[in-house]
Parts: sequence; structure tokens; C-alpha cells
Amino acid sequence: MMTFRTLKTKWFWYSILCIACWGAWALLAKLGSEEISPDASQFLFAFGALPVALVLLGRQRMKMEKDAKGIAYSVANGILSGVGSWAVFAAYRSGGNAAVVTTVTSMYPLITVILAVAILRERLTRVHLMGLGFAVAAFVIFSL
Repeated sequence: MMTFRTLKTKWFWYSILCIACWGAWALLAKLGSEEISPDASQFLFAFGALPVALVLLGRQRMKMEKDAKGIAYSVANGILSGVGSWAVFAAYRSGGNAAVVTTVTSMYPLITVILAVAILRERLTRVHLMGLGFAVAAFVIFSL
């Protein structure tokens, strides 16, 4: 249950912004994939991300991070994000229904949960496991 306290947290509003941006991103990705190839979409996607990166760098007064491990994780994140974005552009381009492709590819948190349990040793409650069960069922239903 959402409480008034949650509405005051930064993470909640950042999450809402993320949902709004990614929702619009999926729609634009589908529209763009009807016009150009997944390769071109991914290439141009990088140009769209560049202004955001420059603004964020400017907010840090052009100070670059120095932690090698954090940099490596972030670069790997960028590579995986790029390959994942290209794959969703290809899924849309190959005739996938935007509602279905977006829903199915939005199941990526299942992988995150599995990796968090296996690598980070995070624990899941029965309620979490039930939620995962519903997510898997949704994946199967949307894939039909």
C-alpha cells in the first residue's frame, strides 16, 4: 500500500519519471522501427542519449569518476543496454506488436531477480516468489 511517506521520497518520483520516459521510448521505438532498420535505430539512439550525458556531465562540473570498478560496471551496462535496445528495435521491425513486444521485453526484472539472488545473495519472501510466479504467467500469456 502506498503511503504519504512514499510520495515524499526521491526514488518514487525518479521511478515515475523513468516509467513515463520508457513508456514513450517504447512507442517511439516501434514507430521508428517501421521506418528504418534496427541498426540505424540503435546508432541514432546514441545521438539522442548524448545530450543527456552532456547535461549530466555538466552537473558534475566536468569531473569524471575515478573508481575503476564503477566505470567498468557502467560501461558494461551501456554495452548490454545497447544490445538490448537493438534487440527490441529488431523485434518491433520484424513485425512484433508493440503492446506484446514491450510487455514481453519488460520482463527483464526476472533476470535481475535471479542474478540478485545468485550473485548478491539477496533474499526473497513468499510474497516475492508469488509475484515472480505471476510475472512468469504474464510472460507466457503475452507470448501466445
